[in-house]
Amino acid sequence: MFWFGWILFAAIAFWIVPPVLWFVCRQLRPVPASDADGSDWPSVSVIVPARNEAAVIEQSLHSLLKSDYPNVQLLAVNDRSTDDTGAIMDRVAADDSRCHVTHIEVLPGGWLGKNHAMHVAASMATGEYLLFTDGDVIHDPAALRSAMTYLQRMQLRHLCLLPRMIPGGFFENCIVAFFGFAFAIGQQVHLIRTRWPFAYVGVGAFNLIDAEFYRSFGGHTAIAMDVIDDVKLGKMVKQHGGDQDFIGAPELLSIRWYDSLWGVITGLEKNGFAALNYSLTSVVLCTVVFAVTMTLPYFPPLFLPLSEAGGFLATVLLWHVMYGVAAVGFGGSIFLVPFFPVASWLMSFAFWRSGWVTLRQGGVRWRNSFYSLDELRQGLYR
Repeated sequence: MFWFGWILFAAIAFWIVPPVLWFVCRQLRPVPASDADGSDWPSVSVIVPARNEAAVIEQSLHSLLKSDYPNVQLLAVNDRSTDDTGAIMDRVAADDSRCHVTHIEVLPGGWLGKNHAMHVAASMATGEYLLFTDGDVIHDPAALRSAMTYLQRMQLRHLCLLPRMIPGGFFENCIVAFFGFAFAIGQQVHLIRTRWPFAYVGVGAFNLIDAEFYRSFGGHTAIAMDVIDDVKLGKMVKQHGGDQDFIGAPELLSIRWYDSLWGVITGLEKNGFAALNYSLTSVVLCTVVFAVTMTLPYFPPLFLPLSEAGGFLATVLLWHVMYGVAAVGFGGSIFLVPFFPVASWLMSFAFWRSGWVTLRQGGVRWRNSFYSLDELRQGLYR
């Protein structure tokens, strides 16, 4: 038990410390607007697909139109909304000629609604770069200019920014912090700039990509039926040899992810099982890894002398410290640290629930459309 505890500690430290420190320490700061009116800025088409986002879409679109970036085209896509989203988009466009609205009334076969909306807008875009962003993201005026400055300096084809998560209830904040923590570990974000094929990234809130490069591999066509379209876009970039990067931008972007703890859990309903390729084997394997690495270390210190359980105790402390680093690094509270096991079990429950609901109903319901499990599995981009 002594050696097993310390081997476990070493393996987990190697697995989690580099990506979490990379995740927290690299943040994009606002770039001073010294030459925002320069003529050499590449044109950018910002694509905002939205369905039933009437509560937030106006604020989001106005935040983009307040951008100090000098060459912007804003393409807002109303994807079959049943609320006032389309009317609000039209009102915003009437006041600013840079905003163009497309209304989609019918979803063609072989497409997920959001993916189709982005595909339609991308086919209309005239910008040298495309920015795919969600309709509930609030952009600082310096966000796009700061991102383009970084992208050009690093000579990237694809740049993803992570927004600040606007805090909600305590346990909601616990699971949101854990999601970011787990995302950094799962994607091994410190390896994204390398040729390692399994380290890639996509963020629905901010996917900025070279338009010519995007079209060279068919854009969203290959991921027409893939629920985790943002991540799979990053995978395509990596597979086609494009340099990409991922960096936090809490001063430049913000979002209220979901409005409650239960909202987070149900919000992961379509994504959780999809992230594991709709595979029960993968769910079981992840559960075993979760049990051995995050749950097992708590028990030996309760029953064994410290001389035998030291490695397990060190592992527990490591999990809490790194979870705290991730949480605090992106605006969370230090008081979340003791609740790491609660957050991990809540996330595990959300993923198991996603698998159970998907299997029970035989597919995924998203944006008021139902997609069968068979067609989702066939449409997976691998």
